[in-house]
Amino acid sequence: MPHLNGHGDSQDDFISMGWLDRLDIAKWIEHISVEYDSPKIALHGVSMGGAAVMMTTGEDLPGNVVCAVEDCGYSSVYEYFSVSLKERIQTNFIAKLALSALDAIAHLRLGFSIRDASSVEQVKKSKTPTLFIHSENDTVVPLWMHTEVYEACSSEKEMLIGPEAGHGDTIYRHPELYEKTLRGFLGKHGF
Repeated sequence: MPHLNGHGDSQDDFISMGWLDRLDIAKWIEHISVEYDSPKIALHGVSMGGAAVMMTTGEDLPGNVVCAVEDCGYSSVYEYFSVSLKERIQTNFIAKLALSALDAIAHLRLGFSIRDASSVEQVKKSKTPTLFIHSENDTVVPLWMHTEVYEACSSEKEMLIGPEAGHGDTIYRHPELYEKTLRGFLGKHGF
C-alpha cells in the first residue's frame, strides 16, 4: 500500500490531491507486475485516495489491473477546492482569488494546474472496471461529484450509495452492504 505524496512514509513534502500520485501508482503497478510476474491488481482508495484511483485508471495501465474501487473521491481538484472555499469564505470574489492563488502555487511548485487535475477527464479514458462508492450525506465531497464521475466513466462500472452515511463512512455504517458489494465486484474480476 503506497502512501500518497505528503502522507505517511512518502518522502515528498507536498500533497498533489491525487494528480501526481496517479503517475506514482502507475510506477508501482509496473514494479509489482515485474516483481511478481503480472499478478491481478485491484486499485482501491478512499477520499483523496479514491480520486487518485480514478485519476490512475485514465492512464495506460497493463491488463493485469483488473478493477478499481473508489470511495468518496472528488470530481476534480478545482471543483473540490471551489466547493470547500465557498463554504468557508462567504465572499465569492475572495474565494475565486484564493483558488487562483492556489492554482498559481500548484503550477509553480508542482508543475500542474489544479484545473487539469480531473477525475472526470481521467475516467472518460478508463478501461478499468470501477466500483464507485459514495456516502449519501457526505459533507466533504458532495454527492453530485460522485454522479459526475460515474456518468463520465467509459468503462464497466457499478455504484453503491451508502444510505445516511457521511464522508468515507459507508464501510462503518453499513459494513454488511459494503462487504457484500465489494466481494461481489471483486469476485466478478477474479478475486
